[in-house]
Amino acid sequence: MKKAELVAQLEGAKALTSVVSIDNVIALIQQLEEGQAVKPEYSITAKLFTRVVDIVEDSIGQMSTHSVVDFESAEFELDWNNRINLTDISLDTDYIYNEIREQLEFAFDIVDEEEEEAIEAQIEAEQPASEE
Repeated sequence: MKKAELVAQLEGAKALTSVVSIDNVIALIQQLEEGQAVKPEYSITAKLFTRVVDIVEDSIGQMSTHSVVDFESAEFELDWNNRINLTDISLDTDYIYNEIREQLEFAFDIVDEEEEEAIEAQIEAEQPASEE
């Protein structure tokens, strides 16, 4: 049972009577389907994940404000006491993306699908056959 179905059943019960039994609510809640966890597309080790995060962090830390900020998009307003306030500014997301990607490509050996399949086949061939 999904959340919408539960709400519909409770609304239906409410239409019949002004009192809905707690036991009925508990029974309906127990019928709710557990949310299925989305299986990640890829698996990596915690050490490798930490390395990727570090690379991204270092890459962002090395970017200069002048390169990241799109100064031409800055918007200002004059407030009530004649102060100029910066109200909006855009980031050069293409620059950020390219810098992070460049650092990741530098750090990792990127293989195409054929090479990946060959590596996986080699790993499987090196593993001892399990005894049944």
